[in-house]
Amino acid sequence: MEISKKLFFIGSGNMASAIISGLLESNLVKSENIVCNDVVKEKVLNLQRKYGISIGEDKGEAIIGADIIFLSVKPQNMPKVLDEIRHFIRSKAIIVSIAAGITTRFIEESIQKNIAVIRAMPNTPALVRSGATALCKGRFVSDDQLERAKSLFASIGKAEILDEKNFDVITALSGSGPAYIFYFCELMQKAAEKLGLDKNISKTFAVQTVYGAGKMLNITNEPAETLKEKVKSPNGTTEAALKYFESQKLQDIIYEAMNQAMEKSKALSK
Repeated sequence: MEISKKLFFIGSGNMASAIISGLLESNLVKSENIVCNDVVKEKVLNLQRKYGISIGEDKGEAIIGADIIFLSVKPQNMPKVLDEIRHFIRSKAIIVSIAAGITTRFIEESIQKNIAVIRAMPNTPALVRSGATALCKGRFVSDDQLERAKSLFASIGKAEILDEKNFDVITALSGSGPAYIFYFCELMQKAAEKLGLDKNISKTFAVQTVYGAGKMLNITNEPAETLKEKVKSPNGTTEAALKYFESQKLQDIIYEAMNQAMEKSKALSK
């Protein structure tokens, strides 16, 4: 089932590429129905070569007839982009924004129309179709429009509909979360090397451990706490490591780190 007769992307970064790839592989949109615009011409040309999409040189002209308009631009560029396109957007179009901190109300007021605006917070694993995307709707979004947007992001992973008030926490959890996992994996690798293991072996086993643990969480559907206890044995090696984490108050460190991310997200909002 096709989800869009004309999908227009403003911005052609990694996330736009991931979404285009997912949509095409899921047969939700045909390549000839996707148009992309970006100030960096080489990026758009790369997407055209890779996926066979069209290039919209002029935003206003390209946006005419689009039923879904995807805003994949930096937050600081959003006011200028909205001013450029607001006169060309048809009333039944859906605007989907992934710009961090940009609220649905800000977009609605900038467009100055009763237009359907959906805000999305995807994360970088969308690049390998394993993303986690939170969605929220603006004031003028119908249930059908929201489901269309959810189907779009479900093509690159999991998608859930939330209240917009939860977006700062989601940003701290799944938006920034992959970096936390990458950082922990990096530290495990470095620790193994320092303890005498070969660099390549350290990388292989650290990466596979993170991958396998994530897959277990997903497939077994057991709570992380339960799986953690299944690895641990009384007076064993895992218990020794976990006790050290607890003594160093790792739980408090993670809480405060996510709190800092959440507060930054709030500060960026407009």
